[in-house]
Amino acid sequence: MNRLATFALLLALPAAAAAQGLGLADGSEKGAGQGRFRLSAVTGYSEAEGLDHRSAGLSAGVPLGKGTSIDASFAAHRIRRDGWLPGHLYAAGAGFSARRGKYMFMAGLKSASDRPFYSIHETDVSLNASKVISRKGPHSFSFGLAYSSRRSFARHIPFPYFLYAYDSEKLSFHLPFLVSWRPSADYELSAAWFPPKYCRLSVRRKVSDALSFKAEYALGALQFDIAGRPDKEYSVFIEQSSAGLWTYYKASPDYTFSLWTGWELPGKYYTGRTYDDHHAQNGIHPSPAFSLGVARLF
Repeated sequence: MNRLATFALLLALPAAAAAQGLGLADGSEKGAGQGRFRLSAVTGYSEAEGLDHRSAGLSAGVPLGKGTSIDASFAAHRIRRDGWLPGHLYAAGAGFSARRGKYMFMAGLKSASDRPFYSIHETDVSLNASKVISRKGPHSFSFGLAYSSRRSFARHIPFPYFLYAYDSEKLSFHLPFLVSWRPSADYELSAAWFPPKYCRLSVRRKVSDALSFKAEYALGALQFDIAGRPDKEYSVFIEQSSAGLWTYYKASPDYTFSLWTGWELPGKYYTGRTYDDHHAQNGIHPSPAFSLGVARLF
């Protein structure tokens, strides 16, 4: 998935994945396996005071040809001994994307809840369409509309956005913000910010064709809709940052293993209508954490 598609997808969903434990980022490297069926699994562990949890997830991507694909994912979180959060939280969803020339379209169905798809109030329906309106050399301008039924901002409203992109062999710069600089084939420095609450800074080093490392800092928030809540406009938000090191090992052209080791930094979880509306707030203390993943291409 290219950077324009990544931004559009993040804009359409209620929240971007954040910390490695709850976010269950699979650690796959950019552009890996495009055009092939992909299956990945990941597990995470953290024992912080305020949010002691175990996580596991599975995701798949199926290319349909001619720029179209289907993606699906499922993640389960076991919350232990902490505050008022439910003992189990889940995130499940599926999406369809299509790119034809200057046009892109995405549609998705997702639920993040203690009882996924329990009702329409725990289900996010997202639509996204965009068009490249100008392209000259490394420069391009795009316009799009994004809709989400459960997004924490502009909910139920088609949200217009403009994107500018500059892409060359060594530098990529996109607004809203994503920048990537590749001084050589073995190094990449990147930074990203997506509204409302997601940012990432990373430095990647390729040691060999089989082994690479990436130091990364990430801040984000996850949104869950608890089934049976009295006010359906309220959600649970888990906001936390992390810093650590990804290790990627490509055992063969079809298998890639990833390991993240690092530190979950201080965070919080709360209820509210939006990310800046805090009620029943609980703090999360820092703690070591890790996640382990494997990806298989077919």
